[in-house]
Amino acid sequence: MSDPLLSVEDVHAGYGLTEVLQGVSFDVDRGSVVALVGRNGVGKTTTLRTIVGNLTPTSGRITFDGEDVTGLATEKTVRKGITFVPEDRRVFPGLTVRENIEMGQHGVSAADGPTVDEVLDRFENLREREGSYGSVLSGGEQQMLAIARALVADPDLLLLDEPTEGLAPFIVREIEDIIRELNDDGITVLLVEQNIPVALDVADHAHILAQGEIVHSGPAAAVRDDDELLDRHLGVGAIE
Repeated sequence: MSDPLLSVEDVHAGYGLTEVLQGVSFDVDRGSVVALVGRNGVGKTTTLRTIVGNLTPTSGRITFDGEDVTGLATEKTVRKGITFVPEDRRVFPGLTVRENIEMGQHGVSAADGPTVDEVLDRFENLREREGSYGSVLSGGEQQMLAIARALVADPDLLLLDEPTEGLAPFIVREIEDIIRELNDDGITVLLVEQNIPVALDVADHAHILAQGEIVHSGPAAAVRDDDELLDRHLGVGAIE
């Protein structure tokens, strides 16, 4: 069995005197879609921010593709092949769709990666609105734009934080399809998602985070079918 693409080992991190992550450990296998799920406030976003370098861990180790990336600045982790789509999307309102996507190439040597036009061809609605400003896009269009901007950096690992938050059901299905298509193209995905049915439907494997540490790991399908586990750690009932 090949080594995991990403390993998070006993990571502690937080904000000021508040320790949010209290020894988080998990792996993400190359070519997989992995869901990191848990109740609100347990450290899911903090985990992603620590992996990508927005937050420096106080202890522990993060390895990516066999290399220690613990505490590396974000611009360096992006160059190594990790990109992050945050929950708030961070679309530049005064830039056009095309200009927003071009920003994803800043500081990245992506000669072998997709061009802006190739990425736009993936998203028909963005192609149709490539001259529109970010400020006039719908929530779903902004989410797709944030993903598109991440793709031009040619990632091996895509971190997605709450990609379906606040979106209409038909847009949620589109986002699910996009995640599957990207994975089919060889991109490994680590997904934080409060919509538990979506997370467990699209993922191969799931890690449950509670009180700053991983309390369960297993195939996503098995987690989805375990009503007692869902209720105890996620506060949700049976998933149809």
